[in-house]
Amino acid sequence: MTGVVEAVVFDVAQVIVEWDPRLPLVGEISEDAIEAFLAHAGFWALNAEADAGLGIAEMSVRIDADMPEIRDAFAAYVTHFPRCVPAPMAGTTEVIDELIAAGVPVYGLSNWWAENFTVPRAMAPVIGRLRDVIVSGEVGLAKPDPAIFLLAATRFGVTPERTLFVDDSRPNVDAAAGVGFATHHFTQAAGLREDLVRRGLLSA
Repeated sequence: MTGVVEAVVFDVAQVIVEWDPRLPLVGEISEDAIEAFLAHAGFWALNAEADAGLGIAEMSVRIDADMPEIRDAFAAYVTHFPRCVPAPMAGTTEVIDELIAAGVPVYGLSNWWAENFTVPRAMAPVIGRLRDVIVSGEVGLAKPDPAIFLLAATRFGVTPERTLFVDDSRPNVDAAAGVGFATHHFTQAAGLREDLVRRGLLSA
């Protein structure tokens, strides 16, 4: 039995827009170099810091000093970063617009580098129709840290128990549930819409 939900908070990558970190590198470096970069634990640790506010310039300095083996791949990744976001996620824009038309408050909560959130905004104009969006790199907190969900509740003026959090990441969904949010583990827009209908936010 679902509880009463009055607002919805959307993740962005793989929910509102497609995201693929391989795409900026294709045709720029060798396939072996792509695989090495995408498997590099040091890069992904640094990426998590960037999600929480570390700037690209500081990332470059640290890669030059500590991970020179991925220097060229990182430069290509940053230069061609817009390719990471090839399209809006199928169906999600329509679901968000339905919610807005129904008068449901809709927000965004994204793990993203502060300096290039312009990329998903450009690819998915529906982001600009959300009431507010928290970008992790701008606030210095990142999912699944419970603190960013508490910040969202305060900044958006919502009650977690009456707010549905939508994300494709199970750890993020679990963290949101841990601070009281209703949650939906996103796999496709059709399944989300069915959940929203069950919760009484959209009509069948």
